[in-house]
Order: sequence, then structure tokens, then C-alpha cells
Amino acid sequence: MTTFKQGDKVTWRAGQGTATGTIQKRVTAPTEVDGQTVAASSDDPRYLVKNDHTDKVTGHKPETLSAIEGNDKPAAQQSNLAAEHSDKIREFEAAVNMTAHAIADWLETDESKSVGQKDDSGHIKGRESGKHIVEILNKNKADYTEDDIERIKKVVSYVHRHTAQRPNGDVTETRWRYSLMNWGHDPLKD
Repeated sequence: MTTFKQGDKVTWRAGQGTATGTIQKRVTAPTEVDGQTVAASSDDPRYLVKNDHTDKVTGHKPETLSAIEGNDKPAAQQSNLAAEHSDKIREFEAAVNMTAHAIADWLETDESKSVGQKDDSGHIKGRESGKHIVEILNKNKADYTEDDIERIKKVVSYVHRHTAQRPNGDVTETRWRYSLMNWGHDPLKD
């Protein structure tokens, strides 16, 4: 039987496609989660998994889950990376004042899609960054990769630079605010 530990990234079949999430814990007794009972026992354990997109925690049989590459990195190496960049991570946590769920919901709006520069493939850079921010927020710091740290640095730089250019007046329905929200920062929360 496949075994996972807390913080492991996993994928599973959901509806017409696949979903990804993070192992929260292994349960071996019936457990209530969000008003639903997860039917687990010592002979039939379940893993509670937090969905990357919805933030909802659900129970899964071990055989329905597959590990996502990167779980095999030594824990000491992972935590060293987070420790080495702890100042930048704290800046990121201060700059990104929206939850992963709020960012994911925002990225689906017409307002989000209406702002930002496009990259060579036609994708809006800020929206692509927002998707990466959601992934980072759904990870344990010990699981951060070098790519995550580079993204964190870009986000901090962008938010600091862009907030310094705040326009006068009410910014509620401005392209300036919408652009910042694509990067996980809602200036109305300042």
C-alpha cells in the first residue's frame, strides 16, 4: 500500500480530469471534515488532502492518490532552502495579502483578465504569476524549490514597485488595483 506523509503533494482523478493537493494527515478512524464523515479505519485508512484549487479538505483512499515529483527531496535540503531565504519569504508573506482561494477566484474574473502585459505565448504575465502564487501558498515552506524562491523574489519586487505608483483618488475599480490583485496583493486591505 502506498504511504504518504504530511506535506506530500499528490494528485488524483476528479470529474473529467485530475486534481492536486497536499496531504494533511492519515486517519484510521471515522473523522468528520466540513460536515462530512470520512469512513476510515485501521484496516482501511484514508488521507485527508487539501485541494490546491479549492482549499477544501477531503478524504481519499491511498490507492487513489499518486505522488507528485519532488516529494523525495531530503527534508533537510528543503528546510535549508526555506531557512536560507527566510527574510524574502517573510517579505512575500507581507506582500501577498490575499489567500490562495481568493487569488484563484479572482483570476477567474473578467477584471483580472482585463489587465496586464502578455508574454510571447499570449498569456497575461500577472495572471500566470497569480497561478504560481496559489501553488506556493498551498505548499509547506519546507517544500519550496529554487523556482519557488525565484518566483517569491519577483512577486515581492513587483508588489513593492507597483504599490509605490499608487494613483490618486479611489482605486477600487482601477487597472492598477486589478493588476496588483493578479499578483496576490489587494491594496484595499492595506
